[in-house]
Amino acid sequence: MAKESVTYKKAVALLKLGLTSDGYVASLDTRANYRRIWARDGVITGLASLLTGDVELMDGLKNTLVTLQKHQHQSGMIPSNVAMNDSGQVTSISYGTLTGKVDTALWFVLGVLIYVKHTGDREFLNRMKPSVEQVFSMLTTWEFNGRGLLYVPKGGNWADEFVLEGYNLSEQLLYYWALNEAKLLDETYQVKAERLKERIQINYWPEARNRSKAYHATAFAKQVKKGPVGHWMAGFNPGGYLDYYDCFAHALTLMLQLNTPSQQEKIIDSQNQIVAALPDVLLPSFWPVIREENSIFWQTLQSNWLFEFRNYPGHYQNGGVWPVFNGMLAAGLYRSGALNEAVTLSEALNKMVSVPEQRYGFYEYAGVFNGKPGGTRHQLWSAAGVIFAEKAAQDIFIV
Repeated sequence: MAKESVTYKKAVALLKLGLTSDGYVASLDTRANYRRIWARDGVITGLASLLTGDVELMDGLKNTLVTLQKHQHQSGMIPSNVAMNDSGQVTSISYGTLTGKVDTALWFVLGVLIYVKHTGDREFLNRMKPSVEQVFSMLTTWEFNGRGLLYVPKGGNWADEFVLEGYNLSEQLLYYWALNEAKLLDETYQVKAERLKERIQINYWPEARNRSKAYHATAFAKQVKKGPVGHWMAGFNPGGYLDYYDCFAHALTLMLQLNTPSQQEKIIDSQNQIVAALPDVLLPSFWPVIREENSIFWQTLQSNWLFEFRNYPGHYQNGGVWPVFNGMLAAGLYRSGALNEAVTLSEALNKMVSVPEQRYGFYEYAGVFNGKPGGTRHQLWSAAGVIFAEKAAQDIFIV
C-alpha cells in the first residue's frame, strides 16, 4: 500500500469532522448555509470517501443520499440542500433560490449508483431505485425538445453566479456518466448513454466534417469559421457557443476518457498556455476571465448574485482556482496517462491547501492572479479534490 501524504491525511480528517447522522455538511463553517446537507457538495465528498475505504466515511455518503431521497420533490427534483437544527429536525428544504438546480439530480443518481457499485449493497439499490428512475424520467422532460441534451437555466449548476446557460457541457457529461452507471438498473440506459456520447463529441468540439450532424447548425458553422480553439466548448444556447475553457468539464472528459489522442494533446497544450501567464499551474474555473472592459457578460455577472457580488476578475467562479476541480482534473490526467502533468498539478494542489497562511484551510477557492484563499474555510469538497488526486496516483479511480 502506498504511503499516504500528510495532506491526504488532513483531507480525510476534515471529512470525518464534517460527518453528521444525516450525511456530509458542506463546510465546518457555521456562517450562511454551509452546515446544511448539500446534494452537490455532499455527493462529491461522498464519492471521494468511497476511495478511502473507510466504512464510517462511506456511510456518510449513504446517509447523505438517504436525506436527499427523503425530501425528493413530487416532480422528481432532488433538493439543492436540506437544513437541520440541532435536534435533527428539518428547518428548510431548497430546490434552488433564483432557479432550480439541474446538476443536483445528476449527482444524486451518480451517488446512489457508484455507492452500490463500490459496496455491492443491492438492498440499498432496491430502496433507491424508484427515486433514481423518477429522476431519469424528469431529466428526459428537461431535454425539452426531445433531442437528447439537457437544457440548464442560468444558475442551474455549480457555477450559479456565472454566465453559463443552455446546453452546458458539464451537465451533459454528468448525464452521460449517470446513464452509463445506470446499467446496474437496466442495460437500455447504456444505449442512451452511447447516443449522448456521440452528441457530446460532435457538438462540443466543432469540426467542419460534423456540420450536417450539428444540434445548432447556425452557431456550429459560425464556431467552425472562427477556427480551432484547442479545447471543448463550455456550452451553447440559441444565441451561440460559449467557448470558455471550463476546468470541471475538462476534468470530466479526462476522467470519462472521452478524448481522442489528438484532443488530449490539444487540451494539455491549451492548459499549458493558460497557466503560462499565471503564477501557478493550477487551472482557473473558467478562462478567460470576464472583465468590464472586454465582455458583454459583465452586466450579467453584476446582476447574478444572491448575497454579495464575488465574481471579480480572477475570483470565485470568474476564474477562481477551485481545489475540488483541480483534484478531479489531476485524477483525469492520471487516468488518461498524462502522468507528468498529473503529478505537477497534484503537487501544486497539495501546496495550495497547506501553505502557511492557510494551513490545511481547504478553502473554497483561491484568486487566480494572487493565490490568496477566498470563500469559506474547511470546505469538504476541497478536501475531496485532494483525495481524488492522491488515489488516482495509485490507479484508484471513482469512474
